[in-house]
Amino acid sequence: MRINAIHAREIFDSRGIATIESTISLSDGALISASVPSGISRGSHEAVELRDGGTRLMGLGVQKAVDVIENIIAPVLIDRVPDLVTLDIELANLDGTNNKSRLGANSILAASLAVCKAQAYIEGVELYEFIAQISQYSTVTLPCPMFNFIGGGLHADNNFPIQELLIVPTKELLFRDAMVTATTIYQTLKELLHSKNKYTGVGYEGAFIPSFSHEHEPFDILMEAIEKSGCGSNVMLSLDVAASHFYNNETGLYSFFNKKFSSHELIEWYHDLAARYPIYSIEDGLSESDWNGWKEMKARLGSSIRLIGDDLFVTDPQRIWYGIENNSATSAIIKPNQIGTITETLQAIQLCKEHDWDVVVSHRSGETNDTFIADLAVGVSAEHIKAGGCSRGERIAKYNRLMHIEEMLMSV
Repeated sequence: MRINAIHAREIFDSRGIATIESTISLSDGALISASVPSGISRGSHEAVELRDGGTRLMGLGVQKAVDVIENIIAPVLIDRVPDLVTLDIELANLDGTNNKSRLGANSILAASLAVCKAQAYIEGVELYEFIAQISQYSTVTLPCPMFNFIGGGLHADNNFPIQELLIVPTKELLFRDAMVTATTIYQTLKELLHSKNKYTGVGYEGAFIPSFSHEHEPFDILMEAIEKSGCGSNVMLSLDVAASHFYNNETGLYSFFNKKFSSHELIEWYHDLAARYPIYSIEDGLSESDWNGWKEMKARLGSSIRLIGDDLFVTDPQRIWYGIENNSATSAIIKPNQIGTITETLQAIQLCKEHDWDVVVSHRSGETNDTFIADLAVGVSAEHIKAGGCSRGERIAKYNRLMHIEEMLMSV
């Protein structure tokens, strides 16, 4: 079965910002579509999105990316049998840059995603099964979810500098049970915020985004909600600090909770926080350029807290390898649009697994209803998945897909 055509269109993500969707038409008449997310909190080393510039849509249109797919990528794919690895290599070579800046990571990923789905369709397997097959994994497992409950930083207009405060149901055996735990705590937290006359609207990722009177208040409120829900014994907390966004490269200091912190002082703040609350992991606790600080943080906290790199690694195997060599973290965030092809994403995952690092498959702040990352997380048996809070359809779509996959696996 061959690719007859590939078309692209400009659609809009969950923030109302333009993104791209592609559709492959196969020779049997099947249509396979894929859409690409986008982030507002980006690492400086991420692959480059192709945007239009100018005044239309504030310069964020993707008509140039549509043209790339239909006029540059399509001739490479048409009349070919979908072969993900081969075509990904050809597309990367066609771009010819280290950061996908010629064709755009969004253009390339839209094609790569569609080819991945098309190959799974042709082979008559579920997408997660196909991902496991090409990754040479004989079994699959469901990830443990990390739910974003309180938002801040670039994801909110409040006074909380930490980008995400999450809960992690660490003791639930089934994904569905983890969802029950999370949604119970989420609704309890909403009621608790309301009782304290705090804002109960949600941000980009479905997390609550109120302001707080002191640095420990969000942690105290979330712990109170966990206790009131009756789920306390099964839950720990996780932080996505996104520290690069309040780091001064010239002074080497972090502007955090209206104070100036050195790397060492911020690490000690995390250490004290972990003595006060059940902290499971810290993501991007230091800047993407503070490699010495990461090494100190790993030595100080790494034995008891998972230290996750996102902006530090940007799903780039070369940067992950450097982090492994320098003993800088214990885990890596995986976001396909940070690197631009599914094959390179799987290479980054394989590198983590070969060195006993946890894999955390993640969404972006600007999401679509495409549920690919749910299948990716299962296909590679990722330790964790981040898909947002317990609200907003584009987030819940991923969680519902995971529950569906769990049902399929349990019925085998």
